[in-house]
Amino acid sequence: MARTFRLYRRSSAPARRSRALITILAALIALLFVSIPKARMDAPDAYAIKDAQIVVSPGKTIAKGTVVFRKGLIVDVGENAKIPADARVIDGSGSVVYPGLIDAYTNLGLPAPAVQQTTPAGGGRQAALAAAAGGQQPPPEVALGDPSVSAADQVKPGGSAIEDARTVGVTSALSSPRQGIFAGQSALINLGSEDPSHLVLRAPVALTVQFTTGSGFSGNYPASLMGTVAYIRQTFLDAIHYRDLVDRYNRGKRGVERPPYDKRLAALLPALNGELPVLFVASSDLDVGRVLTICGDFPKVKPIVMGALYGYRVADALKSKNVPVIVSVDFPRRPSDLPEDEDEPLRVLRNRAEALKNAARLVQAGVKIAFTSGTLRPTDFIANVQKAIENGLPKDEALRALTTNAAEILGASEQVGSIEVGKVANLVVAGGDLLARDAKIKHVFIDGNEVELKKPEPQPARGGGRPGGRPAAVDPSGEWNLIIRAPDGDQNAKLTINRQGDQITGVLATHIGNLEVKDARLNGNELRFAISGTLNGQSLEATVTSTIEGDSIRGAIVIASMGSFEFTGTRPR
Repeated sequence: MARTFRLYRRSSAPARRSRALITILAALIALLFVSIPKARMDAPDAYAIKDAQIVVSPGKTIAKGTVVFRKGLIVDVGENAKIPADARVIDGSGSVVYPGLIDAYTNLGLPAPAVQQTTPAGGGRQAALAAAAGGQQPPPEVALGDPSVSAADQVKPGGSAIEDARTVGVTSALSSPRQGIFAGQSALINLGSEDPSHLVLRAPVALTVQFTTGSGFSGNYPASLMGTVAYIRQTFLDAIHYRDLVDRYNRGKRGVERPPYDKRLAALLPALNGELPVLFVASSDLDVGRVLTICGDFPKVKPIVMGALYGYRVADALKSKNVPVIVSVDFPRRPSDLPEDEDEPLRVLRNRAEALKNAARLVQAGVKIAFTSGTLRPTDFIANVQKAIENGLPKDEALRALTTNAAEILGASEQVGSIEVGKVANLVVAGGDLLARDAKIKHVFIDGNEVELKKPEPQPARGGGRPGGRPAAVDPSGEWNLIIRAPDGDQNAKLTINRQGDQITGVLATHIGNLEVKDARLNGNELRFAISGTLNGQSLEATVTSTIEGDSIRGAIVIASMGSFEFTGTRPR
């Protein structure tokens, strides 16, 4: 046996050494290229921004100090903060360090709805359900939503929308599903991580409920606002009944009929018990009144109002119920195709002016507010916050709405919203006032990692490009992939535009039918046209206004009987 052992050692030692070397190399490769994200291979553990003005929180500023953060958390801040020997030091002279901004209602990181196909004509409800089973048009129940849907399970990092948000200093955002009345559970996400497991900062944050109807592109129940309000109330009552049945069964299982599990009703229980806030999307002051009425019937529900473009009209009621508001700054605008010499009704002009003062009046009434960008581009979002400042909102209150207030409303005040020891290192370094018109952002840190700032795209000229102040003409031809913000959730559509000389034709293809493009007019980079056709057996006519920038398009579809549906889109090359 000894001889055999010696022979084995002589013949196998070189091979074993070779295998060991290969194993070590493989382990090193795995550590370098698998375990460590590529973007962080050369990132230090610690940073120090020194000799900067530090806005710890709105109204609390250190004139000249240092903020130190390590492994994503703030470890020291103050005039005499000690800089670790291994920290990467950034000279903050002449700069101001702010807490990262928070966009309090978005769909950032969430995938667009899957492309759906047209339901076979003449089949009615059964045909719709059959088509849904085959992966085509969703059944009518999609308009009702699913409160068990979790944004945290769906969000993914990356994408141009997230990159654009970071360029204006937004480091966190509430990402919410938007499909149906009970849309689902939102999540607060950080916009810096490339690792999906580190994207979510807090979840669930709130249950999103929308005053939508089936009168949009899907034609689903309920078909009226009154029906939607009744459905919300009845669903809450059904959830309470379900809770009582489950409680009775749990008290004594023997001899008690077991209630069937219902994940949708079960998902509503934390909201009804006051453990999870309910974010109501309420655009008008009348909708805000409906929110307060519903919550009066369910006293444990903790409401958050989102939208409220004219919320100041019910500010006293909001204050008395201590209801926070996530304010939209997507202000109404003069239609781009309206001739300059054509006057608008006085009521329209008054509403447009009052919307600019909404945030200031809510704050004056003592209502806690945050801001949402809605469908605005990030640069327009911040520009409209600046308009609110110009119309009476104190600058400190605007910053509070973008930082500490947003963090408190979203239940994350122990993590983000201010520059304090132990909090997440979401920081913005600006070359002066962050909310000034000429603000310049130098650095953005998210989770303690510096993110590369996307170079802002040039804005279309106003007053340049062509004589008379019109922007240079664009070619709208091609196939545009659109996402339409319909009442029962985002819908995919394809807009095909054909141009021959001055003649523009095309088709808008939706999941329930096609609409012909007619009477198209191109004015610089603004395209306006009518669409008409039959959807779900009903004739439909609408007006579309849009703005084209390169291979991006945004605009609105206006249907007289249904309202306005905003959309965005891209043109693949």
